[in-house]
Amino acid sequence: MSDWTSFQEKRVLTVDDSRAVRVYLQDILSRHGASVREAGSGGEALALMDGGGGFDLVLLDLNLPDADGIEVLERIRATDDIVPVVMITGAGGIQSATRALSQGADGYIEKQHLTEGDDDSFLRALQQAVDHRAGLVAQRQLQETKAEFYSMVTHDLRNPAGSVSGVLKLLLSGKAGPLTPKQEQLLNIARSSADKLAALIDDYLDYATIDAGYLRLERREVELRALAEHAANQNGPQAGLKQITIRLDVPRQPVRAHADAERLGQVLDNLLSNAVKYTAEGGWITLSLEVEEGWAVFRIKDTGMGIPPDQLPRLFLPFGRVPGESTRGIRGTGLGLVIVKEIAEAHGGSVVAESEGVAGRGTTFTVRIPLDPPEGAAAPPREG
Repeated sequence: MSDWTSFQEKRVLTVDDSRAVRVYLQDILSRHGASVREAGSGGEALALMDGGGGFDLVLLDLNLPDADGIEVLERIRATDDIVPVVMITGAGGIQSATRALSQGADGYIEKQHLTEGDDDSFLRALQQAVDHRAGLVAQRQLQETKAEFYSMVTHDLRNPAGSVSGVLKLLLSGKAGPLTPKQEQLLNIARSSADKLAALIDDYLDYATIDAGYLRLERREVELRALAEHAANQNGPQAGLKQITIRLDVPRQPVRAHADAERLGQVLDNLLSNAVKYTAEGGWITLSLEVEEGWAVFRIKDTGMGIPPDQLPRLFLPFGRVPGESTRGIRGTGLGLVIVKEIAEAHGGSVVAESEGVAGRGTTFTVRIPLDPPEGAAAPPREG
């Protein structure tokens, strides 16, 4: 028999309405140094946990006299995502036990195996569950640390970048004194670079938030035509530098949705600015909005260089860039479309790209957002 010293001084809660099962668990665990508390019902177990039991492991029966074991598991996970929970199932309970794994359980043990006298197999199963939970907790903590680190770094970068941009705007306004044409030209170059730096920092911060699973929406009633008009106006000056025309095609009547206005605006701004980057001088971009069976559908179509069809799946991957000479001089983080995809899907919607890969025929991005998404809204219909 192995020496299971890992259970010494561990606090274990056993939850089962069978006295015989609780006695068996008490015996085997205490023999290996664990301190065991018992509960004969779900309510008793939750009371012990709410009372600050500080348990290191919970063994939870699937069938309790006052509650379903999975319901008790859900109550535990609502307040404690650290303690390992192992489900104990009787005959025919395997399907429910495996369902419990998807609800946050770390393993399950069949009751028929408890009386076979194989302590090693039983304790090994418990140890695997403990290790599984420890791995999940460590992974979450790593993600949180990464998010905090990215946030700290980008915050420290954003402040000086904002200061530089503010000083440059002040100088260009003439309030600090007159400028020669050469000085104005150089300051405009510096301001453009400062704006690009700020955009890069924002992309990295958004990606860090998404990568750590902390993207949150602030939904309220939003008039989508106004969002489209604002995005077109925001990108008008940059398009004008390349003599690109942005055409706006929106319904006459208001289009309202329950959505995060700032995040949806970010989606449209990103897609329009990309279209400006990849469209040659004299081209055009159309931003349209339609309502299709409860969905708001934005389409951003350009007359740019297009994207080879075999490269389309790469677009929404982190740092995914379309290779080739035509895109070599175009700068970007490769994160913008990842952020677009995450925001669209967080709304219960989607984004897809279509292109023949032919210069002049460009690319069409289609964003679908539910106007009023119910709980558990179905996925939007696929293009094509």
